[in-house]
Amino acid sequence: MSEELETSKEELQSINEGLQTVNAELKLKLETVSQAHSDLQNMMAATDFGTLFLDSALCIKRFTDRVTELFSLAQADVGRPITDFTHQLEYDTFTKDIRSVIGELTPIRREIRSRRDRWFDIRMRPYRTVDDRIDGVLITFVDITDRRAVEEALRTGERQLRQQKRLVELSREPIFVWDFDAGIIDWNRGCEELYGYARHEAVSMPPERLLNTIVPGSTLQEMKGQLIAAGHWDGELRHCAKDGRMLTVEARLDLEDVDGQRLVLETTRDVTQRKALQERQQLLLGELTHRVKNTLAVVQSIAHQTEIASRSPADFVESFTGRLAALANAHGLLVQSEWQGADLRALTRAQLQPYASGNAQRLQIEGPPLSLPSELATPFALVLHELATNAAKYGALAQQSGTVSVRWDVSKNNGQRDLRLVWHEAGGALPAKSPPPGLGSDLIDHAIPGARVQRELRADGLVCTIQLTLIDAGSQPKPL
Repeated sequence: MSEELETSKEELQSINEGLQTVNAELKLKLETVSQAHSDLQNMMAATDFGTLFLDSALCIKRFTDRVTELFSLAQADVGRPITDFTHQLEYDTFTKDIRSVIGELTPIRREIRSRRDRWFDIRMRPYRTVDDRIDGVLITFVDITDRRAVEEALRTGERQLRQQKRLVELSREPIFVWDFDAGIIDWNRGCEELYGYARHEAVSMPPERLLNTIVPGSTLQEMKGQLIAAGHWDGELRHCAKDGRMLTVEARLDLEDVDGQRLVLETTRDVTQRKALQERQQLLLGELTHRVKNTLAVVQSIAHQTEIASRSPADFVESFTGRLAALANAHGLLVQSEWQGADLRALTRAQLQPYASGNAQRLQIEGPPLSLPSELATPFALVLHELATNAAKYGALAQQSGTVSVRWDVSKNNGQRDLRLVWHEAGGALPAKSPPPGLGSDLIDHAIPGARVQRELRADGLVCTIQLTLIDAGSQPKPL
């Protein structure tokens, strides 16, 4: 009996030791599970996104605090179906997608907006146990509002950049981009039209070499130094086009550092024609000043000589007014031709027409087309005016039957052109009195520079012959 008790005691002791061992193992596992649970709780509390655990019946198993921003949940709601709660998402298929994940075991991901104008990245995936058994759904809610705003801003920026780049490419204004330390990177349509170089010809070429850039009043090195110092440069440049034309442009250069690369955006505007017009305007202004001074000197001389030769104030006014009108007619013709010359036929008709008395048959004007240089037009007008005035007072035009014929011809002699103009009065009676000598006669004989003048008083009127060697327009500077 004693032996049996001893044996039982030993068995109990062995069982007790086994229980102690199992108890120790269970205690260790409990501590591990407790630690894991604590880690899970802390991780769920620390996460910046919402996590919702549902079982296969869509009942709530666990959730993080961020989920309460979308669902009105409390810890007492654990175990209740999620379908009992409303949410803040514009997500009509929320429940349908959960059931789809459980039924098809396929994860679902969607970007959904909330009714508070926030965006969430929602991911649903099957919840698997450690023995690979499906036991519900794990749903995460990640706030991506800021990310979407950045993405939208990037998309908008890229779209605007593409539009602006397209506008630059199609713009008729010359715009190109070049690397400060290398060559041209971009070359738009406006540059192709202005300079004549296609894009593939310009890209990678240094702009100063492609366009032979000249900086008026400065140097290319000084311009680049100012560009580096200020970040921009405005001024006038001279560029050479592909066909050799020298262009004057107003340029704007902006220097930008892009990822360590120094890029220059250059915009230009062709002002070649404007500069040429400005220069011509200055020349015309100088020429106009010169002509005004000369005209005033002529007027002053005519006034002085007319005063000396006039017998009365009325005679002075009549003579002086007529001579001023002759000057005005000549200047009018010169202005019409931009001072290139005055047509002799038009000049003669303008001086004689007032004396025709409505009968054009009294005047005969014949001769080849001839443009008198500006320096001859004014004296010719004065001479024709004096001849017409004298004819009206003392000659053929003083008679109803009188006529005046003006004929000219141009001949070539040793490479020069000789003009011969004949004023012929006819059909009138012998004048009762001859024109008095004075300024009129002096004008006829000496007003035209280099002319040889012969006057002959015949029985029926005056014949005046004017001969002059014309200077070839190609051998003298062209009048402005």
